[in-house]
Amino acid sequence: MSTVNLGSLASTPRPLNGFLNAVEPTDVFRFSIDSTKNINLSLNNISTGDDADLRLFRDVNANGILDATDRINGFIESSTKLGNVDDAINVRANAGTYFAEVSRFASGSSGGVSYDLDLSATTSNSTGGFSNLLPKEFVLGNLSGDVTRFGNVSNNNTADVYNFSLGLFEGVNIRLSGISANADVDIRLIRDLDGDRIVDVGEEVARSTGGLGQAELISNIRQSGDYFLQVNQFSNSSAYTVTFDHFTTPEA
Repeated sequence: MSTVNLGSLASTPRPLNGFLNAVEPTDVFRFSIDSTKNINLSLNNISTGDDADLRLFRDVNANGILDATDRINGFIESSTKLGNVDDAINVRANAGTYFAEVSRFASGSSGGVSYDLDLSATTSNSTGGFSNLLPKEFVLGNLSGDVTRFGNVSNNNTADVYNFSLGLFEGVNIRLSGISANADVDIRLIRDLDGDRIVDVGEEVARSTGGLGQAELISNIRQSGDYFLQVNQFSNSSAYTVTFDHFTTPEA
């Protein structure tokens, strides 16, 4: 098992790629953050027909090695979705050293698994503190009618990402509701124009960032194409309901 030292992780995303097989079924990436931040990890572009999983640990004994002590006492979160569906981890964490582990699920088979891993550490601040990574956590496909989904955000899951598309002469209004009175949850809509699964300048379409307990609304999205909706914890934990109100445009 090899460990790659990434040094200090900052808001600028670090895109990596790797390959796992029966000889090397696990890759480990060590990084540090210098203050309390949101650690964002996106495991994507997993090779078709394969499966890889993602786990996050803290270096609790400060020896720079992912060992048994870290696996037991330093485990923070995992994402183990089936097949080559994207895995994502978004957690609020204190200053320290951490390990992101990517592992093959079918470690006994002879084939290999290729993948991309994006990492960033963002700060929750007055601009919303949104993650700048775009894993396809929840894939809705092309919207042909209204869609409602339920979720939760917390320090152990600071962001959820929904991927959907609109066809010609289609539009959508997006509503976030059911927020706890003492929590602040925000949304923003992204078009990943270059397909790198990272939020670049000019790719944000709209955002809604109300205060404590407030519902959010992004309305009148009419341009056809592929979209990512981020649901982001700004403060405290809350369940939420997100509704995609689909409509056809007058041109149809």
